[in-house]
Amino acid sequence: MTDRNLSRKLRLRLLKGILFDLDGVVADTEDLHRQAYNLTFEEAGVPVRWTEKDYRDRLLMSGGSKLRTIEIPAEIVGAESFLKGLYGRKRHFYLELLRTAPLPPRPGVVRLVTQALKAGVLLAAASTCAKEGARAILERVLGDDLTARFKTVKAGDDAKKRKPAPDIYLLAIEGLGVSASRCVAIEDSRHGMLAAKAAGLWTLVTPSQYTRGDDFSEADLVVEDLDRGNIDPETLDGRLSSLS
Repeated sequence: MTDRNLSRKLRLRLLKGILFDLDGVVADTEDLHRQAYNLTFEEAGVPVRWTEKDYRDRLLMSGGSKLRTIEIPAEIVGAESFLKGLYGRKRHFYLELLRTAPLPPRPGVVRLVTQALKAGVLLAAASTCAKEGARAILERVLGDDLTARFKTVKAGDDAKKRKPAPDIYLLAIEGLGVSASRCVAIEDSRHGMLAAKAAGLWTLVTPSQYTRGDDFSEADLVVEDLDRGNIDPETLDGRLSSLS
């Protein structure tokens, strides 16, 4: 968006909010989750190592535990407590990887966030990753200043039901204080797309490392990334306006 276009920001007809998923949308972080699980398995003595294919298969499952298919060692007493401990350690390893691993933003993300804020568009995050993970992704990729300008960040246990249920998006929409019909969601997964659509949101999909080739036929628009799709606030506003 040029400076001349920014001067026309008040001419946006409908767009009031953009809701971002985080893992796979703001940055391609899904493989960090896989690595964190494998570090957890190694530490706990669980004889499992997930390949990229193994992890992709688990991402295709409906929302819920990715650990439900692992075989717990026979000598372990208290399976539920053991799994809870695994999740805790996985979270620790994931946050450490977020802090130390290379984590470039996906193409166009920083640009779109900056353009949206200049155009007066409200921003939200709607992710089912842990709350501290959500904050870590935003702060690492966008920096503290841009992160602080998100009006609401909904993640982790904020919603009782995980995607593809719409709960996390409904909470984020409520946090923005605007109608779903004036907002756009950006997703990278089928589950996320279904959640956003169920919440009444116009939904853009930018497939990521683990979701390329998935079925996004219900999405309103699919682009390789925000730069290649030429996505800016005016483009999104035009898409919404064409529906009215």
